[in-house]
Amino acid sequence: HPFHDQDVAWLNDSTLVFSSDRNGQYDLYVARSADSKESNLLKTLKREVVRMTNTPEDERESVISPDNKKIAYKQNRGTLLTADISKDGKLSNQKILLKGWSVSDDFSWSPDSKWLAYDLEDLNFNSEVYIHAADNSSKAVNISMHPRGDYSPVWSKDGSKLGFVSPRNNS
Repeated sequence: HPFHDQDVAWLNDSTLVFSSDRNGQYDLYVARSADSKESNLLKTLKREVVRMTNTPEDERESVISPDNKKIAYKQNRGTLLTADISKDGKLSNQKILLKGWSVSDDFSWSPDSKWLAYDLEDLNFNSEVYIHAADNSSKAVNISMHPRGDYSPVWSKDGSKLGFVSPRNNS
């Protein structure tokens, strides 16, 4: 089809999540098997695409939590949201974690699916790394606090460490 499908991620072995502009702006969708006898998306010949979001804003850059029960995504350029994903691909319990002028495309879930790490630029275009409770039960905490830019946070597998890229030591 002529639409732009992008930001593809596996929800589970039989379901893909992606963003598409097929309804005039970017929304989130799931693609899954429509065959009751074959749920594997790679083996089935019958597929269905279901719209997850339906707002006038663009929703993109989705990241699925490690437990496959939640999703984090951007709305427009400056809003970061989380939501629960039901078995039928519908979103519920949406929480706005951050509403600003620009949110990075680099955000990652902690291994226990309770925290998000992201980088965020201040008004001087210096990027810092923050961690934020995925249920929005606490405020974001700047964990890098350095005059050089800090980007692309990634959690260790056990969640005890958070790595990020920074041009320290003369880049």
